[in-house]
Amino acid sequence: MSESRESVEWEGYEPFDPGVRGPLREQSRRDAWAAYDRLMAARSTRREQLGNLLTRNSVALDDTDAGICRVNDWFRANVEPDIVDPRRLGPLWYAVVNDVALFLGDVLVTRNDHLAWEFYTRGRTDVSYQCHVVSGFRRVANPKYHVDVDGLVASYAHRVVAGKDVRDDQFVAWLDAAAEKA
Repeated sequence: MSESRESVEWEGYEPFDPGVRGPLREQSRRDAWAAYDRLMAARSTRREQLGNLLTRNSVALDDTDAGICRVNDWFRANVEPDIVDPRRLGPLWYAVVNDVALFLGDVLVTRNDHLAWEFYTRGRTDVSYQCHVVSGFRRVANPKYHVDVDGLVASYAHRVVAGKDVRDDQFVAWLDAAAEKA
């Protein structure tokens, strides 16, 4: 763990339980669908959990660009690797990644009313197979085009803990880039 990391107040934070273990792409279609339905039904609860976690850590959750940058700053300053396997994130951080991704995806959908969450099944070899993605983009040639927000946030977190260069405004930059293709 880097000495520059701040201490996160976790008290009261309850990670989401998808009801399955392992990557969704490896689950049966029925189990993956059930995990997706469970997650979509829990979106408001997940936003509340994220908001409470951020509030306990002196950050307000709001969907303005400035508010999203504050979430990005907090996330970047605090995300930590796993103690046993530093190539992975700490266990609670995968839950936070999911909550941040849901928040950002909901902002994207709200700002672009023809976009929507989708259970992605258009290609077994796609890294997003059987995952929750945002789809409905009109300004792209590929009809399968989607944004796997969870994958983006997880990759960003791994870059942060590996000490690689990352943008300070990455969350807003993703939303802007997606909006251009919406």
